Amino acid sequence: MWERTMANTTYLASTVLMGLLGVGVVLFVLRSRRWRRYVPRAAVAVAAGERPAPGLTEFAGRTSTWTATYIALVLGFMFGAMAYAGGAITGPVVIGAVVALVAGFLVAGVYVAMRDNGRPSAQAAAGSAVATGMLAVLAITVVLVTTG
Repeated sequence: MWERTMANTTYLASTVLMGLLGVGVVLFVLRSRRWRRYVPRAAVAVAAGERPAPGLTEFAGRTSTWTATYIALVLGFMFGAMAYAGGAITGPVVIGAVVALVAGFLVAGVYVAMRDNGRPSAQAAAGSAVATGMLAVLAITVVLVTTG
């Protein structure tokens, strides 16, 4: 019994220390860079009278895209609710699907946001990789804290 309590305390202390280290790194990066003077390449092009680079921005700007996405999401959630009510899928599967959906939107959103702000695709892919790594650290932290 004593070993189990000691292991849980060790995991909790490790989690707190890693969280403090993460906050320290974020504060260091925010204070050490001159990010307040950053102007995205797309904003400079718009200010000069040019049109920003098309791509996903033009596709996402259409009303029909948002309408089709909304209909697909409503149908997906409706069929998911019917499958859950019918017993075809269980609670952990639903939770896993929601977590995977949110994680996918986060990773894709970081990439699209960086590309739309004028960053090259390599930097956008690196940002998505960092977001994926943070999600992995979060998942490992949750597993370590909740198991015992």
